[in-house]
Amino acid sequence: MESDDINLDDSAEELYAQLGGVEVRKLEKHDFSGSDRLEQGLREERRRYDALRIQIGNLVYQVSRCLDGGSKACKQDLERMILVQFENIFGSLSINPEVGNKTLIRYKGAFGGNLVDKKTDYEILSGDISFDTEVVRAISKGQGTDPSKFLEKLNRGFETFWNHSINNLILKIPQNRQELKRLLVSLQFAARYFTAIEKNSPITISMRGKPVSLPPIHNENNVPDLNLTLLAVLNGLHPQKMQAMVHKVDSLMRSTESNAKKYSYTSIYDAILKIKRFRSKLNPSPIEVNNIKWLMVSDGQAPVSDQMANVARLVMDSSGGSSTETARVLKSVYGEDYAKIDSQQIAERLHLTSGLLETIDTKSKGAEIKTEVLNNMEERLSKVNENVYDNLQIEGNEIKAYTPGKGTLTEKVHTKIGKIVTFQKNRSETKKKMTQMVHRVIKFDVRDFETLAEDFKVSVDQAKTLVKMLKSCFDSQGNFSKSTFGRIIPDLERYERRIFDFLWHNLKESLHQNDRSAFLDSLQLLVDRLKQPKNSLSVLLEDLFQNPSVIRFADRKAFMLGNRLVRSYSQEIVSYQITPEDVLLTNKGIDQKITRYAAWKIDKNQDKFFEKIGTIHRRLLEDLDSDEDQNSLMDVQELLALERESYIFMALVGGNTSRSILLSALKEYGHPESDLYQLSKSQKHMADILQLLKVVIRGVGKVGDSNEVAFIEGIKGRLDVFSQLTNSLHETDLINQLKESADSAKQKLMAKT
Repeated sequence: MESDDINLDDSAEELYAQLGGVEVRKLEKHDFSGSDRLEQGLREERRRYDALRIQIGNLVYQVSRCLDGGSKACKQDLERMILVQFENIFGSLSINPEVGNKTLIRYKGAFGGNLVDKKTDYEILSGDISFDTEVVRAISKGQGTDPSKFLEKLNRGFETFWNHSINNLILKIPQNRQELKRLLVSLQFAARYFTAIEKNSPITISMRGKPVSLPPIHNENNVPDLNLTLLAVLNGLHPQKMQAMVHKVDSLMRSTESNAKKYSYTSIYDAILKIKRFRSKLNPSPIEVNNIKWLMVSDGQAPVSDQMANVARLVMDSSGGSSTETARVLKSVYGEDYAKIDSQQIAERLHLTSGLLETIDTKSKGAEIKTEVLNNMEERLSKVNENVYDNLQIEGNEIKAYTPGKGTLTEKVHTKIGKIVTFQKNRSETKKKMTQMVHRVIKFDVRDFETLAEDFKVSVDQAKTLVKMLKSCFDSQGNFSKSTFGRIIPDLERYERRIFDFLWHNLKESLHQNDRSAFLDSLQLLVDRLKQPKNSLSVLLEDLFQNPSVIRFADRKAFMLGNRLVRSYSQEIVSYQITPEDVLLTNKGIDQKITRYAAWKIDKNQDKFFEKIGTIHRRLLEDLDSDEDQNSLMDVQELLALERESYIFMALVGGNTSRSILLSALKEYGHPESDLYQLSKSQKHMADILQLLKVVIRGVGKVGDSNEVAFIEGIKGRLDVFSQLTNSLHETDLINQLKESADSAKQKLMAKT
């Protein structure tokens, strides 16, 4: 008999064993003596997240076995074993805040891949945890282990979804044994449903020991629908009654009556659960299969607009019943990975989107849907790496995409799509001119001004004014004038849609070294006047994530600007050189919407953020251990300031990743025996290092919980040792401040019990 478990490699087995029904946070303690404790802490957090991925991977495989109608896992003699397996997995997952209350398995579309991979091109998302087969390979490579056994099982699970034409499956994490049994019943019924559909026969189940045959419930397009069928079975609704409900709701949704307009739905299943009188009486299944909205959003809190719903229904109607084609088209319109894909993958997506636009063109009332699609394509194509546009050519109604190592791919595209790509290519060229004009005379032509006008949503005359204003901030040698820039800031507000993005990406690295600090300080004047801080914060975070193994002069300013952006007012932040740590003492002025967005963005890019902070700290230790001053813009003082700003930012925005990093920093700075305090230059910078410890303590007090009280108590118990590191009266006073900060942090943490 085949085993129900994934056969894990030795390293994965060790991780998985540590998870057996216990909280994943409580991993085996490591000996941090004589090492970089922050790096060790981040490594431990990575191991913990990888262990969670292994748990979720096991869950996905077990689910796939239950969905396979011919699998032994669905037989009654193994039901108890499956139940225990699920109970152990969910028991561990439910106590980890990083794991969401739902797990989504979703088809990615196999863009740019070969045919062998298309059956396994799925991704798994659960709260802050996300991974696919490439991530699993990377995890195994980092551990120096063979990923083949784990991947084999995971890929077999994905192939089961493919064989059942499942483009997405979402599973609600059960919170008790009753919900767990309901989940298992739903999966077993789904297996029988797939078998019945394949054989074009009724669904046979056992009720009160007797076999009962049920017809599948059909959706508004007269296609069998598992979600509607499960809704009927689990709520004891007679099939005829459920089918009548479907027809009634469909008629309501198609009506032009005003009371129907308040419902935004992607399917009849969603529509039924949106209507209050139905929702209050029905208990939906803990699984949903091929609910099309999950191809457009990943978060249950993310709204699906009316036009998104219209696009989804149109794609579903025009895909000819192909669930994979539906997934590919919607990925083309709503995918969030355009910044990471190559020219051929873009060409494939543009071809699919063009087909959708051609379908829309045949509709008498398709103008709003067309606008939705084109707006999304414009937004996503604006995120494509500019170098990619060098490999894209538009010739008539065709796009030619060259990718090194892959050759050239030619696809037909809609006229509107071709115009967007042409605009983005022009935009890339114009931005290069805007950057070059700082150092030499650049001639702008009509096309440049028209491109700028469209990009910034202003008139051509206003585009000319923008170029003139920016040019006035530099003299003939390219030197930056902070006072001139300050005078034009009120005028720059009209260009807010793109101005911060442009200034940050195109000027911060191209200026003379002597001018960079003044320019970045000036950006803070602009930030204080922005009315849409979320856009600017996204620019900063994306820039920090882009190359996490490299430290740049602008990184400290990125965190400083972030600290200003997450506050609804910043009058108390009067310095352009440092963020006062007092901002950590109050929640007053914090823009909760912005901080939630920042935390979400960081958590979704956790590995990159871990690497960025680790890179900064390693560079700091290297410089502290050097006998000579480094010939670099980033000396020890700058690196300490950079780390300080990053910790303040993470404390302000919160989230699981920020918490993990701050706790890792506490392990480093909170132990006087750490290498950090013993290096050749440490004594010279002791005051700044102890100030940084104070910031970390306050940060943990802000984002931690009662589990962190022991860490804070440990630091209080080591204050005498810290005091022996210095004889300076100023630094002795810092020891007293550390005690006060620790007492305050402990009080805040205890209040969260």
